[in-house]
Amino acid sequence: MTMSADLRLPDESTPGRASLARQPIVDRAGALYGYELLFRGRVPESGFDGDRATAEVLVTAACDLGWQRLGGGHPLFLNVDKGLLLGSLIDLAPSDHTFIEVVESVHVDEAVHERLVQLRAAGFRIALDDFVPGTAAEQLVPLAHVAKIDVLQVPAEQWSAVVESLHQQGLAVLAEKVEDRNMHDLAVAAGFDLFQGYWYARPAEQPSIALSPRHAVCLRLLEALSQDETNMGHIEELVSSDAVLTVRTLRMANSAAAGTGRSINSLHQALVLVGPATLSGWIALMLVAAEEPAEVVTSIEVLVRARACQLVSKSRAGGPGGEAFLAGLVSALSEKTGIPASQMLDTVGASNLIRSAVLEGAGELGSVVREVDLHVSGFDLDAALDVQMAHLAAVVWGHELLQMG
Repeated sequence: MTMSADLRLPDESTPGRASLARQPIVDRAGALYGYELLFRGRVPESGFDGDRATAEVLVTAACDLGWQRLGGGHPLFLNVDKGLLLGSLIDLAPSDHTFIEVVESVHVDEAVHERLVQLRAAGFRIALDDFVPGTAAEQLVPLAHVAKIDVLQVPAEQWSAVVESLHQQGLAVLAEKVEDRNMHDLAVAAGFDLFQGYWYARPAEQPSIALSPRHAVCLRLLEALSQDETNMGHIEELVSSDAVLTVRTLRMANSAAAGTGRSINSLHQALVLVGPATLSGWIALMLVAAEEPAEVVTSIEVLVRARACQLVSKSRAGGPGGEAFLAGLVSALSEKTGIPASQMLDTVGASNLIRSAVLEGAGELGSVVREVDLHVSGFDLDAALDVQMAHLAAVVWGHELLQMG
């Protein structure tokens, strides 16, 4: 079998925090079938938490990198422990592109069975991780689409019988932890359908934005979103007070707009596309995924530049300044995180106006971003008066955000 697919994502060497990795899964012809998403974040001193790890993987995949970009049209296998499995947050993943991989530590009971029935009905596919015949996991076979066999744990002489039994029950069978050519040849001969392991490719870390949303802002957002009548103006104000929340909202909106031909021009437009219910779910998931307080000062510095761009644009053009805020935000975040602005613009689905302003300095918007960046960075202390005044006002606004916690 030869590898017929390019298993690398573009920009895999991009700087940033790597909180997840992906490992390819291939079929018998060597073609790429999908990827398993693997947690690569920091493990706290209290020990590994499977639910938090999955939550961080899910947030990073959907809100930072983009499900479509990460999978490239192929399904993604997401490890799920019992806590997230029985909750509602897992429903935020795109069902038509996701395998719910039930890890071996999940205790099988009636609640687990009923939940998997619901997930199947919603369009999710089910995979059984580290499946061992004769264990409680046998109860889940009628609900599963794929069974994953750890070929380092199950003796090779048993592979054919295990595969045949699972085939008779309608499952595809995946050989995982295939580490060399000999193991691969034996697995092919035993009838496995899918393959995963170091022999094909090692997990590749996927860099994402090296900041986290602030707990206080997330909690205030959840409270505001829980009201009977949602005040979208207040929601926009809260989201725009956190740089990472803003970028993630844009990412979600870009996914919602996929296939419609729409581009994103402002945070307000993004919030309308996402909707209060979906936004509330993702905010809750971000709180589950958070491992430590965010780097608040760095986030505020980014927002100050975005706010200054917005104020200058409003003073010169008289508009709401939404495009200027987004352009300034992307420019500043790119500088702080090392992630190329072009990649970030692709991620959020920015309009051509914003793209040309950030990447080429084109038009009035490009001039605003360039003037603010030079002044805030200390390279143009004699900037235009409106730029200096906007920067001072933005600094005051940023200080107020810090006081909010």
